[in-house]
Amino acid sequence: MSFVYMKILESRPERYDIGMGLLTLGTLTKIKQQIAEHTHPGDQVLDLGCGTGTLAQMCIERGALVTGVDANSGMLAVAKRNSPSANYLNISLSNLDEHLGDESFDIILSTLAFSELTRAERIHVLKQIKRILKNEGKVLIGDEIIPENFFAKCFYYAFRLPMRLLTWVMTQTTTNAIPSFEDEVREAGMQIVNRKPFMLGMFILLEIKK
Repeated sequence: MSFVYMKILESRPERYDIGMGLLTLGTLTKIKQQIAEHTHPGDQVLDLGCGTGTLAQMCIERGALVTGVDANSGMLAVAKRNSPSANYLNISLSNLDEHLGDESFDIILSTLAFSELTRAERIHVLKQIKRILKNEGKVLIGDEIIPENFFAKCFYYAFRLPMRLLTWVMTQTTTNAIPSFEDEVREAGMQIVNRKPFMLGMFILLEIKK
């Protein structure tokens, strides 16, 4: 997802979900629904980059106990309205080590948050996830990646071109899709037990364990 588009949407939290639905052609909602299906009553769930709380609420409706983390206070204000029974932390993902204890959560979730981080930040956060995840717990991350398949990659760049051009004109930066996320997960010391591509491989849902 274009970094600039993300920031524009985040500056108007009430419009975030509508905007993200359009920009991902509904893929984000599908990913969130499939993530929520992994949660069960009583699960201690951590939602990293919880945004407006839509995924948190899906999990709560299935009986989970959810803590949401987001650095954007405006997004959290909307999340507290959308999902008032969740707990929230207004911190960056890089500061998890200062706020969350070892083996605290059964399930850790994230959607479109890792693509906003640098490679070093992603690996740091993944290592923190490993620390705070219970031994039999699972991690579910949905995010934007650069497809591996040649034809899918061609479609990816063609599809993203207008967004890339606008981003460059505005900020002289480009998009932030993750080129080798699965390698970073392994580098952080965790294992991928399942992967599901969406939208010709432009988005992926990873199920991860220690």
